[in-house]
Amino acid sequence: MRRTLRLPQSGRRVAASHEDCGMIVHAAAQRVLAFVMRQGARPVFPLLLGGFAFVATITQTVPVEWLVVVGALTSGRRWMSVAFCAATGSALAALGLYLAFHHFGWSVLAERYPELTTSRAWVQGTDWLSQYGSVTLFGLMALPLPIPKLPTLAMAGIYRLPIPEVALAIWLGKIVKYFAYAYVATRFPNALRRPVPATRLNS
Repeated sequence: MRRTLRLPQSGRRVAASHEDCGMIVHAAAQRVLAFVMRQGARPVFPLLLGGFAFVATITQTVPVEWLVVVGALTSGRRWMSVAFCAATGSALAALGLYLAFHHFGWSVLAERYPELTTSRAWVQGTDWLSQYGSVTLFGLMALPLPIPKLPTLAMAGIYRLPIPEVALAIWLGKIVKYFAYAYVATRFPNALRRPVPATRLNS
């Protein structure tokens, strides 16, 4: 006789809750990207995108790379302004996160993000920061590495690296990456339309 393994009622509720949250975040990201596409003709569009990049970095909901690609595809000739404003907005948000970790320190970090300190990204970030300092932040922000940025920002805050060095490293790294994304988006638009979900959303 076959037996079916059933989750406890509480486990099913937790799983359903996580699934619902993921669907809500995905739907919100789609709406944000669709809204960004509708604003492309506005004169203040690059500044608007910079604001969205700031919020997206703080909330960790929409990848800023998506915003940059959608913004570059939408605004065309203003791709450099789009990349610059997105990099500046995202860098300010990342600096704010760094200052929060810098100010509150280890206790608040461990309490708020208990899984962070045991992650592989935390171990890697700790090793790189101890060897290369702020250069690690520049490389992390500039290269499209599949590594979460938050653990390294948290560790940099706890290490108390000089704030001007951190700000410059973050901003320059994001300038490099987002200019590259925007340039590729304008030169090869057909190659980048598929990975960005919003391009199918608002037709």
